[in-house]
This record gives sequence, structure tokens and C-alpha cells, in this order.
Amino acid sequence: MPTKDDGFIKAQLLRPFVNLAQARGHNVTSVLKTFGVSPENLHDPQKALHAEIIYGLTNMLASKSGDPYFGYHVAETVSFKDWLPTQDAFAHARTIGDFYTRFLLSVPQQASSVRHKLTVSTLNATYLVDRTVQTHQPPLQVEGFGMGLHIRTLQHLASDHWQPAMVTMETPFPEALPAMQTGIQIKRAAISGLALSFPSTWLTLSIHAQGAPQNNTPAPHRQDLSIISALRTAARPHLSDRTRTLDDHALALGIAPSRLKASLLSQNTTLARELKRLRIDVAKEMFVSSDQTVASVAHALGYTDQSHFARFFRSQTGQSPRQFRTQSSKSAP
Repeated sequence: MPTKDDGFIKAQLLRPFVNLAQARGHNVTSVLKTFGVSPENLHDPQKALHAEIIYGLTNMLASKSGDPYFGYHVAETVSFKDWLPTQDAFAHARTIGDFYTRFLLSVPQQASSVRHKLTVSTLNATYLVDRTVQTHQPPLQVEGFGMGLHIRTLQHLASDHWQPAMVTMETPFPEALPAMQTGIQIKRAAISGLALSFPSTWLTLSIHAQGAPQNNTPAPHRQDLSIISALRTAARPHLSDRTRTLDDHALALGIAPSRLKASLLSQNTTLARELKRLRIDVAKEMFVSSDQTVASVAHALGYTDQSHFARFFRSQTGQSPRQFRTQSSKSAP
């Protein structure tokens, strides 16, 4: 435990937030200094900071980035096997139930600001994160990070059994998530943390049998993950332009094309694949947050043929744009 008192978090858990901000070209030194944190603190395994500082610092990084979903996007860059609270679980767990048990046992070593609990009923299992302290700074970006990490982790663990319609996330901060980013049900709830519910039968699913990373797989490079996340941010305003090349995207990021290509290769992905994923994510957000027609969304994403876009959307989501919009309106908090 970082301290005997509740409300503290290991400073090194801030590193993914700082890494993403730096990858986006922001100078984080002034932000750290504002909260009395030094870069060296982020690499000290014994250094703990009060939750008030952690929440304020991450919220300010989001403000500097101009990204209301900054915490969620940080979660997209984290390596499951490299992030301290999940290291043991991914190294040794053999089932989803085993993973969550190991995860909740490891949390007290990193933070005393939350309590984790797994409850199981006949139909559903719920992973609960309960905050132990009240702060003036809202845990908005930390909550977005937690939700993004838990959703991404469960999707990975469930693998071929993943059915987003059977997963529910309850949170007091649904605004920390991009609109219907994952297809799961997001519900606003008067709770002190978050609650992720899924079918109890998933707890018995084998992890490694479903293609989870083996223990001898090299951990992804954090910098490469940050570059890919930054690519998604930089490419977002230019999705209508189909002429942009890898060189153009690298120039926008301020890195050499060879560096961007190497980062994509190290994560077993390609520029085309990342842009495809981004177009789907943006399309979902546009369908939920606006009344734009399918044709206007298609045009904004670089499609001159509405039917071509509709076929692409269905191939990636299993739903037509109209079906997705109807379902989203029904499940909106």
C-alpha cells in the first residue's frame, strides 16, 4: 500500500497519461509543476500522490489536449501486460474469473483510493470499483481511463464470445466515454466508481485458449502505442481526404515516416486498418450525437457512395447505420 491512509495512488500510474500528452506534442512539465510533481516522481515505485492531485493533473492534461475523452484514449495506449495492476493477472490467469480475482488482489499495492470487488449471481457477474475518498476535483479523466481499460480488457478476454449487447457499464460520468464507442450499454448511475456487468458464464472461459497473449510474447512498446493513439487524433479531421499518405500522417505527427511505419508494424497493424477503425468510431459518434443523414456522415468520412459506406459500416458492426442509430437511441442514458 502506498500509505496507511485512504486516498493515495502510485505516481507511476500517471505515466500513460503523460506519455500520450507528450506524443501529441504537449509540454507536460508545466502541468506537473502546477501540481508539485516532478518527472522523476513518475518513475519512483514508492512515490504516492493523493487522489486530489491525480484527478486534477489528469483533468488538466485533458484540457491542454482539447480532448474531453483523453482518459479513454489513454486507455487505448496501455499494454495489458505492461500496466502494473494487470501484470500478474495477464502473466498467470487462466480464466476470466481468475484474471479478475488476481486483478482485484493487486490493486491495493497500487492505490488506496479505490476498493475493487467482484460479485457473481446466476446470470451476471459485476466488477465494481468503489472510490474511498471525496475530492474537489472530479475523477473525470481517471474514470474515462478506468472504463476504457475495463471495456477493452473484457473484450480481449472474452475474444470470440464477446457480445457487447450483453455488457453494461454503470458510471456517474458517462460523458467521459465517446458516444457508443464500444457498442455496450452505458448507464448513468449514482455510484462512487464504476460497475462493469457481463454474463457469469464468461468467468469460466479460458484466456489463453482464446488467443490472449502468451507469457513469452514481448510487451508492446509504450511509445509505439502512444504514436498510434496520436495518429488517431491527428487523422480525425482529415478522414474525408482519401489522398493522404503515410508520409502525410507522419508529417502531421512530426515524426519520420519510417518511425510511424515501425510503430504500426510493432503493434501488428497498418495505417489502413487504423483509419478503418477510426472511421467506424467517428461514424458511431456522429450517428449518436447528431441528426446527420447517412449520406452526410459518409461524405465526412471520405465516401462518395452512400451505399458503399453503408456496406462498410455493416461489415464492421453487424448493423446498418439506421439499425445502429435506432439501438443507440434506445440505450442512451
